[in-house]
Amino acid sequence: MKDLGIVHLEVEGTGVLGFDTGLDAQAFAQAKMAQFITQRGYIVGPGETVEPWRPGGVVEREGTMVIWGPDFDGEGLDKLAGDDTKKEKALDALRFWIKGRLLLENQESPPFPWPAGALAAASGDGTILFPPERILRRILEAAGDDLWLAGAASWVHPDLSGGEAAAYAAAAMLYRIFCGTGAFQNPDIDVVRQDMREGVFVPARLLTPGLDGDLARLLDETLAPVRYFSQKGTKRPGLGALAEILGAPGSRGTASYIRELTREEQVKVNNELEQFQRKKGVTVKTKRFLVRNTAIITGCLIALVVLALSVNSILSGRANMPNTRGMNPREVVETYYGAFGTLDHTLMEACVTNKAGKDDIAMVSNLFVMSRVRMAYEMNNPVISAQEWLDDGGLPTDQTVVGITGMDLTELDTDPEDGEVSFHASYTLWLPGTSSEIPEQTEPAPEDFKALPQGILYQDELRLVLRKGLWLIGEIQRDIPADSR
Repeated sequence: MKDLGIVHLEVEGTGVLGFDTGLDAQAFAQAKMAQFITQRGYIVGPGETVEPWRPGGVVEREGTMVIWGPDFDGEGLDKLAGDDTKKEKALDALRFWIKGRLLLENQESPPFPWPAGALAAASGDGTILFPPERILRRILEAAGDDLWLAGAASWVHPDLSGGEAAAYAAAAMLYRIFCGTGAFQNPDIDVVRQDMREGVFVPARLLTPGLDGDLARLLDETLAPVRYFSQKGTKRPGLGALAEILGAPGSRGTASYIRELTREEQVKVNNELEQFQRKKGVTVKTKRFLVRNTAIITGCLIALVVLALSVNSILSGRANMPNTRGMNPREVVETYYGAFGTLDHTLMEACVTNKAGKDDIAMVSNLFVMSRVRMAYEMNNPVISAQEWLDDGGLPTDQTVVGITGMDLTELDTDPEDGEVSFHASYTLWLPGTSSEIPEQTEPAPEDFKALPQGILYQDELRLVLRKGLWLIGEIQRDIPADSR
């Protein structure tokens, strides 16, 4: 892959900074590139000073036309963020970049936040050059698809602009600095854009165990898909939120954001990562398969294909089933009930033995298949967790509401010496439709259909047993209080 066309050269004996357009003189003239010389960039200093950077002219170099301006000795933010030997320099450069981008918000045309174009001064004093956007776009395009992806497309959401695009790019760079890999690394630019739109990336806390919780959550939320914020009715975190958590340049190093985990905590995070990657692979592949084939598959065939995929997911899941290794009994119980809200029947199976929870798992499996049928018709995820639905106001909805709220978990037998412990669980189980029966529809509801899901209060007594070093639920005795029937 060739280098980005930002070069240092001499014009009439003076050192200048040039931007290689990749065009010969004739093509340059036909594209009317001379008008780009009127665009200005910005140099933001550490003292919050803002000075214009203006192109000075055009010169031919090795057969292509180069737009040049005042010299600036700096390194691209994409290179700094991607160099694991320069983490501290990259973090401070990004702090200055965020500060500079905030200062430029009120400019007539703030620079677009491609990391490849922003240059951090080699001196490390915090000065940042933001080149003119049109010139930068031209040299990125001239450099080829690989460089466009590496320096621009893999950092900025394709549908965002302004402050939201800048915050997204900053979060993507922070993710690379702290996690050691980019959030979106596929070599296919179309896949990268789709991953960004769907929010397909590994949560930062799973890649960097011990990462400061507030920072990890802020990164995940800033990189979330657009629909996340439309459903929540909230806005994407801005550069100000990132600047606040990072603090002033030089205030903290990268290591100060990461605490050392205990062995038990590390095992738990490793298990979560394995489960996340397994579930993500199935979900993403299923959704994209259906989207690609919607035009040629009838409703009946879609249902059959989805059912086949679901069965395959269950069978393949058994060969590589998640497990409860490293979990204590309470965590096993919480994981089992938490899987209701995500329709993760394989995770529920991993938490039980001796056919405990058989009916629960069958119900969740059925709802999972039905949700995939609806997804094939509606082209989006129709499922919403009960807690999220309640947080949004608990109004009638056409989404599939499922999950558990109000969990009260009490330990009964806490002595593990005999290989058994027990708990009492009181909670409300929410199911779609207007009754406690599982709905039998296999086609999506009409667009104007909205229902009020029903929550049923349950009380369970659970007995957990130790099997080959794993705590598993061996028995569930369930009761429905009279006043909730």
